[in-house]
Amino acid sequence: MIKLHVAEIKKSLVGEKRFAYEVTPEELNLKPEDLLVTGKIKLEGKISNAGDVLLLQGTVSARVKRVCRRCLKEFEAFSTAEVLEKFYPSDADNIESDAYVYENDLVDVTEPVRESLILAEPLSVLCKEDCQGLCPVCGVDCNVTQCGCETRPIDPRLSALKQLLKD
Repeated sequence: MIKLHVAEIKKSLVGEKRFAYEVTPEELNLKPEDLLVTGKIKLEGKISNAGDVLLLQGTVSARVKRVCRRCLKEFEAFSTAEVLEKFYPSDADNIESDAYVYENDLVDVTEPVRESLILAEPLSVLCKEDCQGLCPVCGVDCNVTQCGCETRPIDPRLSALKQLLKD
């Protein structure tokens, strides 16, 4: 968990506190099925007094394991996310049920940082820009070897003629 003590910044209308942390995935409650992080997670940013709320701004980054959508190889890449959240006092009126709150001058930034890192992860990735993928016929990795399989689509109206060539 990452908790920030905000008593000093609440005293001043423009108060602000900068921070930098290196944490493990376990400290952010990140499970391997959520995001497979290798090594430490870096968090840098600031929390500032914005009147009736505290504003968290920061950047979180980590090395993550990914799987290429074309060749299905596992590889590591660097993931970075921006964090921007408001924190309301726990005794504030008319706040939404999913809003982040703080009490006793301690702000727990664990959940917004965790969510930002997970949401920044793309749904599909490539191991390299020109990845050739797998052959749809024999399944060989086309980045390593060329198999020579016929992969051009055949017009379904002419598929009966292909059977004549096989005989």
